[in-house]
Amino acid sequence: IKLDHSLGTPEPCLNWRQVPGFPVFGTGQPTEPGFVQIAEKLSKDKIIWFNLRQEPVAYIGGLPVAPRLADQPHVNVEVPGSSADVDAMEVKLVKEISSREKDGNVEVHKDAGFAENPMDREDVAQSVKLDGLKGLNEILKSCGETSMPGISVVRVPFNEQRAVPVECFDVIIKALSSENAATTQCVFSSQLGSGRSSLGMVIASILKAVQMITKLNKMVEAGMAQKSWADNIIKTKFEDPLPSEDNKDAFMRGEFEVIKQLLEKVPETKAGKVLADKMIDICGTPPEGTGMQNLRKIIIQMKYKYDASTEDKQTVWKTMIINYIERYFYLICFATYVKEHEAEGFKKTFVQWLDEHSDLKAMIAEGKDKLEWTRKVDQSRVEELRNKLAGPDYKEKLGLLVSDLYKLAFQTYHDIPRGPIKDNLMRKLACKTLMEILPSEESSRIQQELVEKKLSIDFDTVVGLVVG
Repeated sequence: IKLDHSLGTPEPCLNWRQVPGFPVFGTGQPTEPGFVQIAEKLSKDKIIWFNLRQEPVAYIGGLPVAPRLADQPHVNVEVPGSSADVDAMEVKLVKEISSREKDGNVEVHKDAGFAENPMDREDVAQSVKLDGLKGLNEILKSCGETSMPGISVVRVPFNEQRAVPVECFDVIIKALSSENAATTQCVFSSQLGSGRSSLGMVIASILKAVQMITKLNKMVEAGMAQKSWADNIIKTKFEDPLPSEDNKDAFMRGEFEVIKQLLEKVPETKAGKVLADKMIDICGTPPEGTGMQNLRKIIIQMKYKYDASTEDKQTVWKTMIINYIERYFYLICFATYVKEHEAEGFKKTFVQWLDEHSDLKAMIAEGKDKLEWTRKVDQSRVEELRNKLAGPDYKEKLGLLVSDLYKLAFQTYHDIPRGPIKDNLMRKLACKTLMEILPSEESSRIQQELVEKKLSIDFDTVVGLVVG
């Protein structure tokens, strides 16, 4: 049993925010008092609470907890089956926690500190007083009778980091398609309120945007508004990209190989991408949005972390990157589907739309890992450096070559923004290149000494071993 929020005293409604211009909200798993605070932040209009967690959630002493596998304490449990199955498991979870009570306490686990990569997390156990044990559904039911009268609760069990099962898109469509786009409030909750909450918020914003576009077009058709007026609102609110330096970077714009393939093979997805990108930005991180994660930019941002990390930790980053590309692909497809089918009342589901475009699933399955996983280094420059260092006086020459090694590293990573990640990548490449251009006997000696003395392989250490 693991606490959702490990560090310090969790905020009552962690990472709470609203999408600019829409009654769409996101949050991490609230504490029990946090639900009352959320009710105070919302209006008296209708509220639909979307629970985006696959895993059941219980509360101990007002704090949320969830089950984890004993050998995978840092990974959320994926629960197959229907929402009813998860609800039933939540009841069992409460009973299981109660059965573990010993002297009024129960053991729970948490992370020793924050670490983005699960491989860097340390699990610690502690004993807490078993007070106020209840399930999440019990709390939400109580909210519907008190602070949030009439609240509807919908479970949308997306896999963490991914936009699957794709049936989840239709769950949100079913809940919102007949609702008033401007007044019905949607709250999307997940553990931290980051990836899954952001995904739900983008999906709802895409739908509400198209509903508003349809309404504007109907006003024009009825003679209630000028077409130029409506077109200007549609263009500025739902299409024009927000100003950002990031727009100069092709990857930040989402121009990955499989995305370019999608736009070429299915031309209507070009307009879908425009809408998806605008909603992703306003649901994303500042300055464009007020959120936790930009579902497009996070792909290349995570790729930079992959490049900078050690090989043993790259596996986790790579899985995340591939999942994020797949998620972005399906969001573009979804935006295209909504633009095509909202006006007629979604007579066709998104799952059916994907089935009709059967080649798309194969396209993303085969193309989601088509990235440059290893940076291409200018080998002619490496050879130049090797020749400069050649000879018995290589130790004396090394001092003059340090700046050249860094220039090569800077050239290789010229597209990455300045900061700690770029600095780490450059040092890592400078070190790797130095090891390549050293005389083979010296390189072997250095490698052996690094192992024997259990030294980290970094540029300063290698230089010190060469000249020392």
